[in-house]
Amino acid sequence: MNEQMVSDVFSVYEALKDSIKVTRRSINKDFFELHNRTIFLGEKKDLILEKMIDVENELEDIMILSLFATFERELRSSIQDILESNTNKINPTVERLSKLTLESIERWTVSDMIDALKDIVSDNLRGKVKQIYEYRNWVAHGRNQNKLPSSKTDPKTTSITLVDFILQAKAAI
Repeated sequence: MNEQMVSDVFSVYEALKDSIKVTRRSINKDFFELHNRTIFLGEKKDLILEKMIDVENELEDIMILSLFATFERELRSSIQDILESNTNKINPTVERLSKLTLESIERWTVSDMIDALKDIVSDNLRGKVKQIYEYRNWVAHGRNQNKLPSSKTDPKTTSITLVDFILQAKAAI
């Protein structure tokens, strides 16, 4: 498992977040010449600053989607690697079962994959990852206000939690 994949996505978030800070400073200091060929040109300062709040909120949710998608891909790939490298194909039946498992892993649920590692990743950490997944699903499926997730998260917490999960699993494998 490679935790660097999640860390790389988080680095993109930090750069985008800093870009928003710089933009907000340019607006607050009335450096309007910087706004040529942007959506801010000709907008009122207060409206731009309100829009920046919406942009930051949207960025946070998009980054949670990206962080979790990266984690999920890494989890699937790692499980495939584990199966391919540790399966002793001692007879045709075991070989067929291994092949079937490897072919079907794309249809496994995230919860099933997380639970498959229950012997090596703590219950608490698995629970946190599932809460992040629930929040990710809520965002990805339109933020239904009638079906709120059990908890909210942010990109930093998400990144730390997913990296911790990968490191705990990696240390045990």
